[in-house]
Amino acid sequence: MNDSKHLLTAIKTWAAVAWADGKLVAAERAMMQAIIAAAKISDQERAIAATYLGEPVKLSDLALERIPPSERLHIYAVACGVPAMDEDVAKAERVFLDRLATALGISPEDAAKARAGAGL
Repeated sequence: MNDSKHLLTAIKTWAAVAWADGKLVAAERAMMQAIIAAAKISDQERAIAATYLGEPVKLSDLALERIPPSERLHIYAVACGVPAMDEDVAKAERVFLDRLATALGISPEDAAKARAGAGL
């Protein structure tokens, strides 16, 4: 994924998963900050991405159509690892991941594999 618009959308998607239970715990915040710092995006985009950590991001806030179909499963697989950061996966986070899989067009089989790969 080399297009910075796709990266910014991916980062926002992962932030939305972190916020799915209504809070961003320290481990999730640290992980998101590391992703933002390492991402190949401009300083302006980095500043935009940092705003995703200040207030909840919802599924309806995401421009998932920007993500090419070839990248969707990868982004979903990473998303599955986000709630596992704090070792307390809330029901709201699981529900959000189910909704995200549907919105991305991920098959139930692939979604289940991604969740299993993340230990969910």
